[in-house]
Amino acid sequence: MEMKNASAQPVATATTQAPKLTQHFTNSQFQMDSYNMRKEAFGLLNATDFARSKAEAGQQHIQELTQEYVDVGKQLSHIEKGVTIGDIIKQKAMQQPSYVTVFLPNGGTEFSWSPAQANNQYESGTASYDWSITKPEYDYIPGTFTLKITQWPHVEIEYTGGFNYVPPSADPNYKAE
Repeated sequence: MEMKNASAQPVATATTQAPKLTQHFTNSQFQMDSYNMRKEAFGLLNATDFARSKAEAGQQHIQELTQEYVDVGKQLSHIEKGVTIGDIIKQKAMQQPSYVTVFLPNGGTEFSWSPAQANNQYESGTASYDWSITKPEYDYIPGTFTLKITQWPHVEIEYTGGFNYVPPSADPNYKAE
């Protein structure tokens, strides 16, 4: 047997990918909301609440004036009982406005907190090898094979048994039992 290129060495091409670590951090957050305190204590409103409060105040003022005119009309309808217009005006002038004492500020500040977060994402590195192996070439050269026949075979067959008859009664030496 003969072998060619027996000295060829295998060659590998290596491909690597470095590991990768991705980190994402979120700082803790602290929020303070003092809008309700400023709204209730000082009347500092945002645009939506300001429009809503003015609409409600206007509606309430109209209801109060309507009630006042109804009351004056009722009093004027009882002039026959000795009520004069001067008494009605005097009674209105003597009315005292009502005052309310409040502690300022009367609303609290709302606090909220969210903790810090850390997210880590790890991708492991990889390594791959592409082997280039040169296959050796083989040439098979058979050796010499010679066969010399010196004698032809001789076969003798000798039968040592007797004849088989079917049915057994066909045998000339058959004896019935």
